[in-house]
Amino acid sequence: MLNKIAKLCLSVTFLFLIVACEKTKEAPKDITVFVKDDIRIENAWLRAMPQGISNTAGFMVIKNDSDKPLILEDVSLDWARMGMIHESKVVDGMAKMIHQDEIVIDKELAFKPGGLHIMVMGTHKPLDPSKSYNILLHFAGREPLAVPFKVGQAK
Repeated sequence: MLNKIAKLCLSVTFLFLIVACEKTKEAPKDITVFVKDDIRIENAWLRAMPQGISNTAGFMVIKNDSDKPLILEDVSLDWARMGMIHESKVVDGMAKMIHQDEIVIDKELAFKPGGLHIMVMGTHKPLDPSKSYNILLHFAGREPLAVPFKVGQAK
């Protein structure tokens, strides 16, 4: 009986994670640009989730204005239990989220629903659509960048 309950809980959790990362047509409008040195972050947003769901996903476009590749090694935050870089893929007909140890950005890379994203797990409280939430982006050889992510609904 306990094994069946554990399987059911895992299935429900996985379903919510897939919903948080699912493909949509476009990002919400009116989202700001963050610039630091030769890095531009555009359209940084977090998917608004229904009441009671403590996992979500973050999306953005990273533009590298330098002549060297940027390496995004990690993300961190203090308003949820954990943040990780994932990529959604369909492998052998099954949707999977694959953890990414690092991401190389030559000129531009989009984190978008159905692809690369920041998986946010265990928000401490529901996200407030009127606020921004900082996510620290850890690039190799640089100080972490605190990028404000707005809460939005995918269109």
